[in-house]
Amino acid sequence: MLVGVPQPIGQSETPMLSTPPAATATELTEKRMFMLFPTPMFMGKLPDMSVCDRVEKKVRELQKSGKGRAAPKGASPAWMSPDDLYDLPEMKELVDVIMGETGKVLDAFAVKRGSHYITSMWANITHPNHRQDIHVHPNCFLSGLVYIKTPINCGPTLFASPRKFTKNFEPRYTAKNELNSDFIIIPAEKGRMLIWPSHVPHAVEQGTADETEDRITVPFNIMIRGRIELFTASLNLS
Repeated sequence: MLVGVPQPIGQSETPMLSTPPAATATELTEKRMFMLFPTPMFMGKLPDMSVCDRVEKKVRELQKSGKGRAAPKGASPAWMSPDDLYDLPEMKELVDVIMGETGKVLDAFAVKRGSHYITSMWANITHPNHRQDIHVHPNCFLSGLVYIKTPINCGPTLFASPRKFTKNFEPRYTAKNELNSDFIIIPAEKGRMLIWPSHVPHAVEQGTADETEDRITVPFNIMIRGRIELFTASLNLS
């Protein structure tokens, strides 16, 4: 038998295999993709939709009483209530849901805290196609929104990537997806609650709804109580 030359299978001698060729694979093994510093959005529906009707009744009473702030004459119709709605007995049902769900969000973030609370909670009654410029909610940890009344095709909420302006290059894409999008639009839907980190920029896009109905929302902000400690300093939040 010649050394290094394989013999035909079936001969009495054990065949010798030729030297395997060098590896030519061009793909990685054990590949995986994971999100680096993700920005979460928490979304759900109120368990009792009639809460929206009771909240709407109360905020309209506040509007008629002259409390809150109205848009200047000539501007798009809009009204904003005082930001202490969480103190009103009529808001307790909604406050209980907000406190419970934001507590779960803080747990998902593994936030060490003594407790958490609503720093501000107000109602917006606007023209259904009213738009609001992009903004953030400072001096709080979480922000949220409950859609109370949402005419068909009223303005959706737009969320923008907080990292958009750190990009140094923006190519063209064959399709938009969660990996390359800088803006996400969430339609307004009665009873829907959104909760997000307060530093995320957001806006209200212009709608195309029937102009006879109002768009009503209740935004809120959340802060924690407790002691924050670093190697060089500490802070008590109360």
